[in-house]
Amino acid sequence: MDYLILAFVGFVAALTPGPDIFYVIRQGLCNGIKNSLIAVAGILSGNIVYLSLVYLGLGTIGKNPYFQLIVGILGAIYLFRIAVIIFNEKVNIKKECDITKNIYKEALFLNLSNPKAMIFFAVVVTPFLSKNIMLSFLALFMGIALAFLTGAIISSKINLEEKLLNTINKIASVVFVFFAIKLLIIAFEAFKEIF
Repeated sequence: MDYLILAFVGFVAALTPGPDIFYVIRQGLCNGIKNSLIAVAGILSGNIVYLSLVYLGLGTIGKNPYFQLIVGILGAIYLFRIAVIIFNEKVNIKKECDITKNIYKEALFLNLSNPKAMIFFAVVVTPFLSKNIMLSFLALFMGIALAFLTGAIISSKINLEEKLLNTINKIASVVFVFFAIKLLIIAFEAFKEIF
């Protein structure tokens, strides 16, 4: 029963609004299932990195103010960059509207700089882990993977017009700016703690 709860927690957490799920959905809407699944692979690779860190007992590194300062600043810069690119992009349905040629790498870095993912793995997941940590990780990962795959499949099946896609780009860029600001706040708090 604990494993089902853990899978459910992962599923719900992955579907809550954030940069990762918006990126997957955007890829599905703009470019179809293939690019959306590539984005899912990048995000799930980032989740494997987080799970590995938790497994190695490095979950507490996320509480280190130097780590928070560096990740906060670099993550914010990265998210601001993506937000500006998406905001200025005009969707042309005949032309693919991807941000970069390497969707996998973009999704991986997006996940690794995502404060929601950092907090989720460093703080939220730990109380749910059972005695068999590998089964706990597997259940959690399966729940997360199912959520992202669901988002990828559904978003790739929807046929939208250019005007709506441009609106979705604007909304996604605002969400990315919001998370970039959250990262800067984390960095500022870490800076205050250091100095």
